[in-house]
Amino acid sequence: MKLSPKKVLWILLLITLILSSSGIILRMTNESRNKNIITMVDYREFKKAADMADYDINQVLSRLKLAKVEYVAVKETSLTDLEYRGDIKLCSFGELKGEAGVDDPVLYAEIARLEEKEKISPAALTAVTGDPAVARFLDKGLSQRFAPGELVKFKSGDKHGFIINTEIQKPPKTATKAYPRDVLVGFEKDVLDQLKEAGFKIVLVPGNSTGSRISYIKEYEKLIDEYGVKYILFNGEVSGSPDKLKIIEEIIEKKGITVAIIETSSQLGFLPQNGLDKVIRDTGYPVNRLYSSRNDEYLKDINERYYRWVRAVVDRGIRFLFVVPFEDDKLTYSENIDNTIRVIGEFHQTMAEKGFILGEPLNRLSPKMPGEFHYFMVSLSILWVAMLYLAYLCRPKKIFWWLMAGIGILVLFGINIVLKADFSKLYALAAAIIYPSFSSLLLLLYLKKSRNQNLPLQFTVSLAIILGVNALGMYTVGTSLSDIRYIMNIEYFRGVKLAFVFPLIMFIVNYVAVFKGEKSAVEYVLQFLREEPNYLILFFLGLAFIGIYYYVARSGHTGEVKVSSLEIRIREILETIFLARPRFKEIIIGYPSLMLMIYLYQKYKKDWLLFIFGLGTVIGSISMVNSFCHVFTAVTISANRTLNGLLVGVIIGFIALAGVIIIEKIYRVTVRKSIPYIPE
Repeated sequence: MKLSPKKVLWILLLITLILSSSGIILRMTNESRNKNIITMVDYREFKKAADMADYDINQVLSRLKLAKVEYVAVKETSLTDLEYRGDIKLCSFGELKGEAGVDDPVLYAEIARLEEKEKISPAALTAVTGDPAVARFLDKGLSQRFAPGELVKFKSGDKHGFIINTEIQKPPKTATKAYPRDVLVGFEKDVLDQLKEAGFKIVLVPGNSTGSRISYIKEYEKLIDEYGVKYILFNGEVSGSPDKLKIIEEIIEKKGITVAIIETSSQLGFLPQNGLDKVIRDTGYPVNRLYSSRNDEYLKDINERYYRWVRAVVDRGIRFLFVVPFEDDKLTYSENIDNTIRVIGEFHQTMAEKGFILGEPLNRLSPKMPGEFHYFMVSLSILWVAMLYLAYLCRPKKIFWWLMAGIGILVLFGINIVLKADFSKLYALAAAIIYPSFSSLLLLLYLKKSRNQNLPLQFTVSLAIILGVNALGMYTVGTSLSDIRYIMNIEYFRGVKLAFVFPLIMFIVNYVAVFKGEKSAVEYVLQFLREEPNYLILFFLGLAFIGIYYYVARSGHTGEVKVSSLEIRIREILETIFLARPRFKEIIIGYPSLMLMIYLYQKYKKDWLLFIFGLGTVIGSISMVNSFCHVFTAVTISANRTLNGLLVGVIIGFIALAGVIIIEKIYRVTVRKSIPYIPE
């Protein structure tokens, strides 16, 4: 049996997609091992909030334990922490000298002696304590970070002094707060022992030093062994950065530590910290993503915060939740602590109900990368679907097929096998554009030929075309962006706007190609533009362009249109019902547009109905494939979302269809006549 070129291309497409399955297998294997959730609370922030609320921190910890919190993140104690507790006096060297000159001549004489030996800046940060235990802690911690000359020590009577006589890290600033200069001293074993005895597991939050010594990093290894630490979250900079990262890398590899990387508020990548890129790359990506509750501090409705946490886990694949006490200015400190603990408990209950695992350690994920053959097959599948698209669109001559196939294979072989170039994101972008475009072309061709078929059959076949073709696009995106870099959002899909807009443009091309008949495309468009539209057409066109503007403005992470409170409430309802809520673009625009298009086109036989409602249908198709472009979301979650979208979208489509039929009947009764057709 002789196969047509189209059938050959379909066979080649399916073969190359099957041969590129190693990527999707790798991705789904990693995702299947990534079901556990770790919630950690910031000990320092809860301690300060408990102090302000006049709560006993041990009682707060007990309540957190009841809310199923098992991990406490402990930061290194800093000079400002010691000052807050009243353990030290912290000031500049110039301030200390000025005060000593007024009321402490013995100390002033000691300072004068120091200045004879060392050149000390008046701005040098200085800590003074009369507590021998605190002095020993300062001496050990600071001496491991600063060499002699960088750290100047003195003793005057019962006072122990430590002068940081070198440049220190510039303090951070935010829109609402300016932080004081500070220096890390080290982890306090008393705090770690207290938490261990209370049954908590420790997450270390080490920082960095501007001193020339790095022996403090070796102390982390002892703490990891003593307290069974499995996770590290870096505080601002990686210890040893910028160029002394070897020790921390060896500890991470030797002890099997997982590094928590903080998701940015824009959800694009992880929070940059000096040295972090190099460390996670050199150690083979032993990472998992962390959502910080500071990202939702602007929300005052605690229910909204709860839903953001749920979405972080379900939609974005977050597995670390880092919680600090809420800071609602209208509530007391005690009320904020109470609300925080309550929301943590509700979050844990919801996650358990949705099938996630609490209380178990995170599994290490495979750092394996797909090989050159895999990407060669992916790229070939893009070539075959592009040729299929052209075959249905304009039927090129045979010589074109041979040239396109031959040149395409040679170029893609050179890129993937010879040069070993990583164009995985480009392949995913191509799939996100071409498959929704191709599905809309096949749909238009089918509806044009089958306008006299019964409605149930048209609905079924149309859904099969949309879901079947776009499923190939979903698969291609998933297998292209498959390694741990994408799962952990270290690398992420780019070209969101292009993937949203280009299929709409291609739909217009598809429509003209299908309905132009014997005319040229230019003649058909000019004739269409010269026709005088009626008010109904103008109304539908207006709705279509408003919808497209809203759709584009809402797309990606830079959308200019904000989500309405009504939509937020509907989202919350859907998230309660489903594991992954369906996307509004599918259930409100895509499926209803498809069903109305089929019904109205069969009844009134007007091609422009396919154009207007086809745009809405394409928006739904784009959204389906785009769900899989959110690569940090598990494939099973995206598939679940797509199926939920089908279910809810068809229901809403039937409701919209019923509404149109009711309006038709009301209109007929009102004007006492039937409507055989919609006038042009």
